[in-house]
Amino acid sequence: MYFKTIEFVGAFPEGDRLVKISTPNGGGGNCYHLMVGNCYWGMIALQLGGWRVILQNGTSEYTNGDLQPLIDLITYQTNG
Repeated sequence: MYFKTIEFVGAFPEGDRLVKISTPNGGGGNCYHLMVGNCYWGMIALQLGGWRVILQNGTSEYTNGDLQPLIDLITYQTNG
């Protein structure tokens, strides 16, 4: 089972921004696009047996602790 879209307001250092996690066109539930403020930030993908957040522009600004809630949200939505 997979979902189509999740939208929420996320807190960022520069202020609150709309975050959208959605299935790409033709996607089958193993990959989701991560959009922040209508800009593509990367994807959340099932790779090597686990979910990973892959940012388009890698940065040390966000740690695993910051990104893990996105993975938790995906796994909760896909597992029911």
